[in-house]
Amino acid sequence: MDGVEPVLYPLLRRELIAQGPRYVVQIGDKVIDYNEDFRLFLATRNPTPFLPPDAISVVTEVNFTTTRAGLRGQLLALTIQQEKPELETEKTRLLQQEEDKKIQLAQLEESLLETLATAQGNILENRELIESLNQTKASSALIQESLLESHRLQASLDQERDAYLPLAESASKMYFVITDLSKINNMYRFSLASFLRLFQRALQAKKEAEITDARIAALEASLKNMVYEYVCRSLFKADQLMFAMHFVKGMYPELFQESEWDVFTGSIVGEMFKKEEFPSWIDQERHGAMAIFKTTFPALYQSLCLSDSDLWLSFSQSSQCEQEIPSSIAKKITRFQQVRHTHFCLNRLSPISIFFCKAVFNEHS
Repeated sequence: MDGVEPVLYPLLRRELIAQGPRYVVQIGDKVIDYNEDFRLFLATRNPTPFLPPDAISVVTEVNFTTTRAGLRGQLLALTIQQEKPELETEKTRLLQQEEDKKIQLAQLEESLLETLATAQGNILENRELIESLNQTKASSALIQESLLESHRLQASLDQERDAYLPLAESASKMYFVITDLSKINNMYRFSLASFLRLFQRALQAKKEAEITDARIAALEASLKNMVYEYVCRSLFKADQLMFAMHFVKGMYPELFQESEWDVFTGSIVGEMFKKEEFPSWIDQERHGAMAIFKTTFPALYQSLCLSDSDLWLSFSQSSQCEQEIPSSIAKKITRFQQVRHTHFCLNRLSPISIFFCKAVFNEHS
């Protein structure tokens, strides 16, 4: 469903009509018997369905869509169960204890109100009542102290648990990166269950480091490689390089400066540029792309010294252009700028992109 049909409003609002011992409801032009055990569930694949104001008040919306924050908490719990099971056990025990103390406190308050309400005569002269109130007050103070101690212990446990939060955050980011592939091809859909199996398999890796930070780094690198290989086996060969670039962009957005990715993917396109002269080593068919490059990144374009044909000659003629970028230029630009520059100048993507992705993976593993 994509919305709530008006014909259902009488049912949702429980506009019941009594007919003797039974109740009926008007649905369209029919009068139907109503059962008190009846429940209506409406489901939609749309994560943000539109509900008109008159429907919001009578419908309870429950969103089962996986969110980044929710998945992060789930992955953190799985990590703690594997790496520090005693923390999760203690956390559960403290939460149960806290709930029990809250119930006891509520019962004491209810008992106190009931005692006061049923007291006879002058309350100040009723010794039994005063002693009961004092005992209740003492018990309440002890419970409050226990709750404060429980909160303190939980804060300490949370601090230890949060040491593994970077791994859960990184894994959550990986999942949403691969779910974006469905926008490219409807066949590229990966379930949360399959991702959780990969995550648990990564957690079962042998501990080679006892230091928490080193262990997290090793787990993240292992999970990243497992996810990349798993997804690549599910893609058409023509889309594997695209996924490698998308994976790097999703996991390491700080490697990309403002507008670089948008220009590279064609989100930023040029209008009618005036005809410009470019170096002879750049093919004429690439002049349009170079015009966009020059207009969007004028300072970078100037620093590349493209007019020096001798400097770029070996680069333009080499089949392994990623190894022929002049060293004086390579020091000034990032790896992705090398990718983008090669794409705009020569319309070559595969060799330099593979080089870029491997370099990023190796650097962050």
